[in-house]
Amino acid sequence: MREPRNPFRLRAAEQIESEQAFLRLFGPGMLDMIAEAHLWDRPCVFRSAAGGGKTTLLRLLTPNVLLALYENRGIEEVNELYQRMVDMGVLSEDGPQALGVFLPCTRNYAVLDDLDLDTTRKDRLFFALLNARVILALLRAVLTLHRCTYPRDLSRITVRDVPDSLLSLGASKLNGGADLHSWATQVETAVCDAIDSFDPWEAMPPGGADTLTSLDLLKPGVLSLDGQPVAGRIVLMLDDVHLLTARQRSTLFASLAHLRSGIPIWIAERFEALAPDELLSSGQQGRDYEVVAIEQFWRGRRKRFENLAYSVADRRASAATQVEVSSLAACLDVSLDSAEWHIRFQDILAEVESRVRREAVGQTKFSDWLQHENLLAGSVRDRAINWRALEILLSRERWQSQTRLDFVLPRNEFEERTDSQIRSAAELFVAHEFDLPYYFGPSRLVALASSNMEQFLWISGDEFEEVVSAAIVRKPPRVSAGRQDKLMRRASDVLWNDIPRRSREGTAVRQFLESIARFCQHTTFLPNAPYDPGVTGIAISMSDRERLLDSSYVKSRPEHGQLARVLASAIAHNLLEPTLDYKCKGSFWMVLNLNRLLCPTYWLPLQYGGFKEKTLDELSAWLKAGFRRPEKAESLL
Repeated sequence: MREPRNPFRLRAAEQIESEQAFLRLFGPGMLDMIAEAHLWDRPCVFRSAAGGGKTTLLRLLTPNVLLALYENRGIEEVNELYQRMVDMGVLSEDGPQALGVFLPCTRNYAVLDDLDLDTTRKDRLFFALLNARVILALLRAVLTLHRCTYPRDLSRITVRDVPDSLLSLGASKLNGGADLHSWATQVETAVCDAIDSFDPWEAMPPGGADTLTSLDLLKPGVLSLDGQPVAGRIVLMLDDVHLLTARQRSTLFASLAHLRSGIPIWIAERFEALAPDELLSSGQQGRDYEVVAIEQFWRGRRKRFENLAYSVADRRASAATQVEVSSLAACLDVSLDSAEWHIRFQDILAEVESRVRREAVGQTKFSDWLQHENLLAGSVRDRAINWRALEILLSRERWQSQTRLDFVLPRNEFEERTDSQIRSAAELFVAHEFDLPYYFGPSRLVALASSNMEQFLWISGDEFEEVVSAAIVRKPPRVSAGRQDKLMRRASDVLWNDIPRRSREGTAVRQFLESIARFCQHTTFLPNAPYDPGVTGIAISMSDRERLLDSSYVKSRPEHGQLARVLASAIAHNLLEPTLDYKCKGSFWMVLNLNRLLCPTYWLPLQYGGFKEKTLDELSAWLKAGFRRPEKAESLL
């Protein structure tokens, strides 16, 4: 299959039809997520917002992909991935050693909870349908892995010993794959008939179950094909578990915890499946299973995510049909030091320098600073930023103790204070004041992804479309800093407008996030830049977080209960990035940073670390009436 002109538009794993294309576009760095997990010892739950890469990871272990990877192991594009899969014990020189059984939880399950039955009978229908589909998916996967034809070759599969768990369901004559297939098909059909029946209990299948009994078939050595074990290890992969009802999901997890089957089980679900108290607890609860919170994993390894994003971008750029480029990053302007910006920065330098000198008139304390060589060296852009940093320092001095007014500030103190943080603030201030491009370059493109691969592909796709369009009209495949900035601001506006549709409590979530953003903008652009390079989030104390987790407390304070639900919804959809137990000022805080793609609309920086502590009452007031700027000038130093 020919790749589209813009492969970045293929965001979901399901959209990539051929296994070869999937492997070419897969970034091996994705496997970093599971390198430290107990993959084969107990259930592993992969959680993220939409587009975190869960389905992509699961698809990697499906039979067709494993076979394609093994067959193409000598090709440079997939060699690194092949070696990593060998290290994981999934592949060897003899072929696939593991078998992934992929089952999406998308059809009919949730509707079972709408039937006029008691919960016990609903559960039996649920597990009957799930068991039947696990068996059908298992049989198909076995034949696919061994290049057999489904369902023609089912008779080649034998069952060593029918597990007692299946015998208890009335499946006493299961001598091989054909029998298993026939029995599971009958059970699935019966459950679907029960769904459509006026009397679902009368239509209950004989294979009703209280737990996931089909796991016994996945144990090593139980199934054979032509007398040989079907695989060294079988992994059950349940996708889209968030589409189950809350009760079904809870029942499933309880069943897996109780069974302790020893079968590797991978579960993929969105954070939206979790209750507010689970989300505010970071979404990583679970003693009986491993949890990989995907965005949170990458936030703790930002450099690794950046490397993964660059790798994925290069793979997709190389796969495009209408332009010959091997790297998206190489097509993006990364600075404003070119000749076209020189004259503009000369005017900016003159204005800022003049403003600073007027402000310092009569204040001898700044005399040495005004003569500092850093204000005269470097490009015209560097000098403009240094002068703007000096202006911020002068503003800070106005808020300091008056006892220093008669002392000339030492020359070296200017160097010490002009660190990377204040220069970053000065760069942002200059860009904001003079309407210059700010959101451009590969590193900021990755930062705007907020550790979510689909978000990265979306905004990268907009920039790559510019590359393709330029190539079609025979122009250099370059995207200027100004154009990148406009594209990112447009994407930011789209995300803001999409919030009411994508999240629970959507309208309230947007109003609350707008309040955070307006507060951050107000605080960031205070003249003394107190939280250089800027503020991009808020924080609540860990004790306040505990209050939001207390059902009796939120019941007594309904406005705080509403706040808890809004926070949970924003976290579930990666609109707020939580960090727990952040130590600051002798206390511990839950820091909530804005998704980076929300920042361009409000001219906020992309660095982390700038936040302001807030009480639950303050945030509840924002939720009700929005943030209002203080009428009086303030300093936060």
